[in-house]
Amino acid sequence: MTTVHVSASGTVPSCLLPRQPLPEGAAIRLLCFHHAGGAASSFASWQAGLGPDVTVIPVQLPGRERRVREPRFREFDRLLDELDRQLDPVLDRRYAMYGHSLGGLIAHELTRRRVTTGRRAPDLLMVGACAAPHLPRTAVAPGTASDAELGSWMGELGGAPSGAARHPQWFRRCVDRLRDDLGLAHSHPRHPAVPLPVPLRVLAAERDPLLPLAQAGEWARHTTGDFEVHTMPGGHFFHREFPEATLRVISRLLPAAAVRSGTGGRPVIPEW
Repeated sequence: MTTVHVSASGTVPSCLLPRQPLPEGAAIRLLCFHHAGGAASSFASWQAGLGPDVTVIPVQLPGRERRVREPRFREFDRLLDELDRQLDPVLDRRYAMYGHSLGGLIAHELTRRRVTTGRRAPDLLMVGACAAPHLPRTAVAPGTASDAELGSWMGELGGAPSGAARHPQWFRRCVDRLRDDLGLAHSHPRHPAVPLPVPLRVLAAERDPLLPLAQAGEWARHTTGDFEVHTMPGGHFFHREFPEATLRVISRLLPAAAVRSGTGGRPVIPEW
């Protein structure tokens, strides 16, 4: 495996999963954005699951794991400014994006920025467990909820192990990170729903209270490209409950995303 130097200093941007080499020769790169309260390690097994034709690039937000000493972002626009700057060097060839929950908003907004500034857009945008950005925020309001309420809410979604409150220091760190990330989601700017010329796939779970299946189709107004909804088993964290099923869906979508028209224009995504 060959490491691709993607910055002037010859190092991988700090927002990428540590020690993540970028192999040459893969058909497409897949940038993965994690959920609120989560971390890039939730995608650590995806490279092995998707194989050598895909370069999986998990994106790490500050304030967690190896970036734990860095302050977390609380303003969506400032986060996007930083991600846009750091990730631009790795978006110079065919790539797709997958964002889960909060990560879906991040992936969509980063795509919108690149389209509106005339830079290379993803061949495919995939969002999972994420309501369309024009819909009201249904997540608990981080400014008014207590630590216990936030922990209980995350536990009900399946995002916290049972008995987590018995480890108060660890529990408090998790709740603080979740509170900041939810505040980040609530600060997401409400742009008009201008559709983007990028194919869009929505992964929606059967038992996700934050993205009911009936609302998944609302994402259609955000693209002029091909649009599909894929129903997944499980709840809000289906990518952790059913990782093999999740990767099967994504692996079926990604090879098509690497096929482009001979004119070099918009991606060509055949229907399955």
